[in-house]
Amino acid sequence: MDLPLGTNLRLPAPPAARSAVPPAGRHRPVRLTRAIFGSLGTAILVVALVVSHWSYLDARPVAGALVAEAADAGPALTPARPLKVMTFNIRHAQGDDGRVSVERIAEILRASDADVVGLQEVDRRMPRSGWQDQVRQIAARLGYDYAFGRNLGIGPVGFGNAVLSRYPIITRQNLSLPGELEPRGALVITINLDRNHLITFADTHLGLSATDRQGGQVAAIVDDLQKLSGPVILVGDFNDTAGAPEQAQLSGLLKDSYGAAEKRDGEGTFGVAAGRAGERIDFVWLSGDLKPLTWSTVPATASDHLPVVVEVVPAGT
Repeated sequence: MDLPLGTNLRLPAPPAARSAVPPAGRHRPVRLTRAIFGSLGTAILVVALVVSHWSYLDARPVAGALVAEAADAGPALTPARPLKVMTFNIRHAQGDDGRVSVERIAEILRASDADVVGLQEVDRRMPRSGWQDQVRQIAARLGYDYAFGRNLGIGPVGFGNAVLSRYPIITRQNLSLPGELEPRGALVITINLDRNHLITFADTHLGLSATDRQGGQVAAIVDDLQKLSGPVILVGDFNDTAGAPEQAQLSGLLKDSYGAAEKRDGEGTFGVAAGRAGERIDFVWLSGDLKPLTWSTVPATASDHLPVVVEVVPAGT
């Protein structure tokens, strides 16, 4: 068909041309959604980093509970009043009956009348133990000062070592120990018995791998402790028996209270059940200026380990 001159011919654009330029606003909801989720993700990341950083700091110098009055009895670590030291792997307070009970752990500590206690396998707001802040709850029942060293976890959720003390804890440091398996640490604190009596107390839980233990974990602890002056006590679950190669590194700096004690009651600390003697893998090590009077295990079913209590006095007394 012929068209008159001057007539504008408008042909429809091919489908590809029409779809090449989308109508204005078609992608606005998508862009908005991406922006919202991008900002939300950034906010979540920032909050997680802040909470994790706060918890890491909080896990190293945790504010203590009210300290029990000890002035009337006088300071421990004297010939008249030995310092009672305990080490206890509490397995997140899970007993032989499968029940988790911080109350049961607190009662064992109270009955022992220990002045300072090193705990291992302590949960802090972990789901398996009912979201409990275990050391805080135990300390509140005893009226002791305390510190917690997180070795595994994120934010307010964690797992590690803890120390409870009848006397004020004035410094706290959580050492990270080298290893290829589960992260391990050593919680090192200073306790003020009175104006003239400061003592360093370290609590650790070495790894399950002999390679990790021998490859640097004990060496890291020794390196830190040998820089200190004054009395030193090292306690914990060493995951190996006396005479293990890694413990030979300790013998040059500290002494095993079991062998040096004047009186001993018990021996095995782990695997003691059904008539088995068990193995002694929980230790209390002392610097040369300290002497153990007694070493004893405490019969208990609140964990798969037995508590160990050692009475300590100055050497030469």
